[in-house]
Amino acid sequence: MVELDNDSLKCISIFEGITGAQVADCLITPDSFVFVVSTGEMGRAIGKNGSSINRVRTAFKKPVYVYEDSQTLEGFVKSLFADTPVKNINIHEKIEGKTAYVTVSEKDRGQAIGKGGERVKTARAMLQRRFGCDLKLNSKA
Repeated sequence: MVELDNDSLKCISIFEGITGAQVADCLITPDSFVFVVSTGEMGRAIGKNGSSINRVRTAFKKPVYVYEDSQTLEGFVKSLFADTPVKNINIHEKIEGKTAYVTVSEKDRGQAIGKGGERVKTARAMLQRRFGCDLKLNSKA
């Protein structure tokens, strides 16, 4: 179970009030806000023509990223990289813990990493927080 601090609870309250979508988790980084919405709530979180998410971005005055929750680790990884064509996802379990190996094409590697590595850092943090899992990003031609 993920523990939320007071700041996260305030952000969740604002997000839910604006969008009407149910939030499962919130991660506040120095540069952005990351929300995980319950399964099936993504459309409500974005709103018609992006109206809800644009109001949220205006309210927070920082970039806001929204991902859909999943009960499975593989499903959650797919959600984190939903707009990047992923070739393969392998989950390895060892004594040290779980690791998700995500393979993308060489041309999509930059998109998967994000500007300044922000996207992959966020994905790593969310996987560790929600599933106790590390993330390794691979690329193939």
